[in-house]
Amino acid sequence: MFFWFLFPESGFRMKILLIFTFCLIIVTGYRGRSIEIKCSYNSGYEEYKKYLCRGKCSYEEIPVHSGSPAEDTRFSLYDDTTAKVFTVTITDLRTEDENTYWCGIERKVPDIYTEFRLLVQTGELHRGD
Repeated sequence: MFFWFLFPESGFRMKILLIFTFCLIIVTGYRGRSIEIKCSYNSGYEEYKKYLCRGKCSYEEIPVHSGSPAEDTRFSLYDDTTAKVFTVTITDLRTEDENTYWCGIERKVPDIYTEFRLLVQTGELHRGD
């Protein structure tokens, strides 16, 4: 999978930036339980808004972002600026939560994204003795 962005340069030329995703991160949760997704970021982005979006990542598909209440109260976001990690918690997982999600950092130029796939299992979680 790859993404491309056009950046204007001087004059009428455009610079194309290709971003390739070589592996897909898969996160598995269990229906009715909670899951935490940890999204790390580099120094310099501590004060930027963070968010989680799903699917094609349009504005309507952002269930939670920093500094505002979540659209769906099952979603919450905590930004640990010291560790440079923001954590999204989803409670009461549902089968309809299964989707592609993106951890995002809002910037004036194209946002920074990390893609992952959330799988929701309906079976019981088994722990070893």
